[in-house]
Formats: sequence, C-alpha cells, structure tokens
Amino acid sequence: MRAVQFAHVAGLAQRLAFCLAWGLALAILLTAGRAGAEPNAEPNAEDGAATRARAEAILRKAERDDDAFEFARALAHYDEGRALDPGNGRAARAEARAATLRAHAEGDFVPYAKLERVRRDPSLSSDPRVVEDLVHDAESFPAGLVRVEVWVMAAEACAHRLGRPLDAEALLARVVTDPLADRVVAQKAARDLVVLRLGRGDLAGAEDAVRAAGVRADPQLERDVHRAVRRRTMHSAAIVILAAMVLLALRAAALAVWRGGGARVRVAVARTWWIALAYAAWVAVGGALLASGYEAGTTKPFVYFGVVLLPLVLLARTWAAAGSESARARGGRAALCAMGALAAAFLVLEGVDVTFLDGMGL
Repeated sequence: MRAVQFAHVAGLAQRLAFCLAWGLALAILLTAGRAGAEPNAEPNAEDGAATRARAEAILRKAERDDDAFEFARALAHYDEGRALDPGNGRAARAEARAATLRAHAEGDFVPYAKLERVRRDPSLSSDPRVVEDLVHDAESFPAGLVRVEVWVMAAEACAHRLGRPLDAEALLARVVTDPLADRVVAQKAARDLVVLRLGRGDLAGAEDAVRAAGVRADPQLERDVHRAVRRRTMHSAAIVILAAMVLLALRAAALAVWRGGGARVRVAVARTWWIALAYAAWVAVGGALLASGYEAGTTKPFVYFGVVLLPLVLLARTWAAAGSESARARGGRAALCAMGALAAAFLVLEGVDVTFLDGMGL
C-alpha cells in the first residue's frame, strides 16, 4: 500500500518538475524576444525623424524653386516631399500648389513663368509696355488657363490703372467667350464687362455681353442689365413728361396774356405762391426729419425734391389759371402735373444716389 502511494507522489512530482521546466524555458524566450526588440526601437524612431527632416527640406526647396519661376522642378519637389511625408505640416499647401502648377503646365511652364513675372511685380503689371507685350505674347501661347489669366490680368490693369477701359472691354470679351476659361473667372469677367459698358452708357453692349456669357453668366447679371435698360427708358420718359408739362403750361399762359387775361393769371399765382412754398418746405423739412431717424444721408432726396417741387407747383397753378375750364382740360392737366411730380422725383433719386431706386425695385 505504501509502495503505491509513493509511486503516485513520485509521478506528481515528475509532472510538476516538467511544467516548471517548460514555464522557465518560455519565460527565457519571452525575455530574450523583448531584449532583442528594444535595441531596434531607437533606430526606427531615428529613421522617422530623418524622413520628416528630408521631406521638410525637399518642400522648402520646392518653394524656393517656385519663387524662382522654376515651376517644373518645383512641381517635382512638391510631389516628392508629399510622397515622402504625407503628414508634414506643409503637405496641404504643397498639394494645392502642385494642383495649380499642373493646371498651368501648358508650354512646359514657359507661358506661366511669363505671366507670373508680371503678375507678382506691381511695377511691371502697371507698365503699359510690359502689359502690351504680355498680351501680344499670349497670342502664341497654347490654349489653356494661362492665356485666359493673361487677359484677365491685363484687363484689370487697363480698367483700373492704365486708363484704357475700351482695351479692358476687348480683353474681357475674349475671356467671356473662351471655352477653356474657368466658370468662376468667366462669370466675373462678364460682370466686369457689363459694369464697364453700363458706365459709358452702352446698354446694347451690356446686353451683348450677357448673351455672349450664356449659361456661364451670373443669373443676377441679366436682371441688372434689364433694370438698367428700364431706368434709361424711365429717365427719357421723365424728361419728356416734364418738358411737355412746361411747354403746355407756358403755351396756355402765353395765350392767356395774348387774350388779355394776364392779370387774372398773375393774381391767381400771387394768391397761392405762399401755399406752394409751405407745401414744398413741408415735403423737404418733414421728409428730411423723418428720414434722418433711419439712415444718415437719406435726407438729401427730400430736400432736393422740395426745392424742385416749388416751381412745379407754381407752374401747375399758372396752367390752371390760364387754361381751359372744361372738365376734360382740368383732368388732363391734373394727370400730367401728377406725372410731372413723379418724373421729378425719379430724376432726383437718380441724381442723388441710384441705389435709392434699387430699394424701390426700379
């Protein structure tokens, strides 16, 4: 019995020793693995830092090439630096600049270099001879964005610095109709062209510019042109109405004097001049005080309209005293005088500040 127990205990001890041996061996292996991995950690970190530094140096070189107008080399360095370290702080800017360079690569960057040399130097972009030479050179440039941007830059110089708006219009017209022009660029060119033509009163030319831009025109642009045409029509109509009112009133007064009724007309006007003066003053002062509480500068239309209204009221009273007493004549005079007052108000608003008409939908 004791022999059996002893054998059982011996078996357990043997198994325990076997497990301990395997555990010890496994611990040694794990320790050796960690010891072998730790020395490699520092070289990997050092390699990452070296890569970042190299990418940084390449991207800096790309920027120097860009500043020196070496655009082909700059593009290659931008791409190399980004590929080497995509997480670099300069990578986003490098990607955007690389995309710009690729879009302007026609002619192996020669046209783009010519454009950038002028565009980056304010003294060159304001020199008429330099701008003319660049526009002339652009005639031989390959079709693409560079040629369009030359026209845009030259048009801006002609319109705002060189005092040659007609040359600016011709250049902008080319941008508007060039199929390779970016949609945003074409939209702005169309608006600038319309503004220039409206500024010199060429309404037909402004409408032509909108039609030439087609679907690339800003939808608001066509409405602005139509409004300008409508204002021109209203301006002409206002002048005709006022001229008709003055001529008819003077004709009636002259006939009254010729027929011996001049004294009657003078008495009628003398009795009402102070009423006309009070009414004009009420419109000018009352309107100005009311408007001054809303926005500075809005008092002018009321003051000017009050000044214009005084002679209109006196003229209307003269016409009433000298004209026919029939109901039809009185109705016609009243209608024309009312239209004359509205015409005068329109011309005053147009003359003081045309934006007042915008607020009225005119």
